[in-house]
Amino acid sequence: MEKQFIIRPYGKRELAMAYTRGTMSAHASLNWLNNEIALYPGLLEQLQALGYRSGQRIITIAQLRAIVGAIGEP
Repeated sequence: MEKQFIIRPYGKRELAMAYTRGTMSAHASLNWLNNEIALYPGLLEQLQALGYRSGQRIITIAQLRAIVGAIGEP
C-alpha cells in the first residue's frame, strides 16, 4: 500500500528525495527538482510570486501546492 502524500512544509531536499523515491543521491535529487522547476513553463515565476528564492531550504505549503499542481505528487 502506497503512502498518501501530505501537504505540509517540506525541506527542499526532503521533497526532492520524495519525488525521486530514493533512487538518486540527495544532491542528484535536488538537481532533478531544480531542473523540473526551471523547465516547467511559468512554474519558477509562480513560485517567485509566492516568495520562493534560489537557495531556499524550506518549501512552503503555497509553494508546494504550485509544484504539485505543475509536476504532480511525488
